[in-house]
Amino acid sequence: MSSLDTFVQVATARALDYGRCSPEQALVYACEDIVDNELGSRNFSSAHIEQWLQHICTREDIDTPHLVVARASQSTLASSDSESHTICIRGKMTTAATVLHEVAHVIVGADSHGVLFRDELVRLARAHISIDYAALLHGVYQGVGLEMSPWPASASQR
Repeated sequence: MSSLDTFVQVATARALDYGRCSPEQALVYACEDIVDNELGSRNFSSAHIEQWLQHICTREDIDTPHLVVARASQSTLASSDSESHTICIRGKMTTAATVLHEVAHVIVGADSHGVLFRDELVRLARAHISIDYAALLHGVYQGVGLEMSPWPASASQR
């Protein structure tokens, strides 16, 4: 069994921890957890998130969403609202992966975690975290049965 198979099995089992989500959303969250636990992404204090978000949005040629930093929550790391073009980060620290997850929602203009969202998140991770991180995320998404565009599509630039 390959290590990817192990990650897929763990992600499939971990999806059960997200009982209040749709099956698709639970798998997306579980896959992201597995990849971030394995490879990690940069940590940001609330004081530095806005600067990095501005940098990302400039590189992506999108309007920078309004950023709200709220008290930590046991059930939510962050959220976004496409209509108000707002990202809310919960707590004093967050990761690059969490910020990019919310940026992907803003870019696709949807709260769902469908194939457009997943493709965008993999593309953002490839551009702003690492190719290894994005490749593992893409592989685990596919391994648990979530639809994805072919890997080479994640290299596209905006």
